Amino acid sequence: MGKTIATYAYVATDVTPVATATDVLTLTGVTGKIIRLSKVTVAGTATAASIYDCYLVKRTTLNTGGTSTNPVATKCDSIDPTASGILSLYTANPTLGTGTNFDADKLYLPAGATPASAGTHREWIFGVDGSKEPVIRAGETWAFNFAGAAVPAGCSLYLSFEWTEEGTP
Repeated sequence: MGKTIATYAYVATDVTPVATATDVLTLTGVTGKIIRLSKVTVAGTATAASIYDCYLVKRTTLNTGGTSTNPVATKCDSIDPTASGILSLYTANPTLGTGTNFDADKLYLPAGATPASAGTHREWIFGVDGSKEPVIRAGETWAFNFAGAAVPAGCSLYLSFEWTEEGTP
């Protein structure tokens, strides 16, 4: 039987991070909701084949400043309410809130025009082996972070979050 909890997804496509990117895409919790990550993915290309470090960070205090948009999540079922979790897609680095690395990976970004091999398609799937799905609550954030490293020339990323939302007990 499938899940009956309201489920949402968002994918940022063809994202070119700022030159020394920190948080690029975030999902922030709100009062009255428990947000559980079910899946997170990242993939991309660059002008020349490159290695680029990617971190999944849980922030326990919020970012400030920077320049961002607030894209809208897709409902997995059209009768679910509008997502409460707040997405932010940064085009200028924010001042980072406090956080810790939850997971990390070295992404292989193939040359977009003439790839010699497949790039990294990193996918984190949570809660499938009986473990608890990672949670955020009000004042907490999940972030795709690139640690201020130089962005490879011609970098183009796909970043996605999938999550569920429930009222707090």
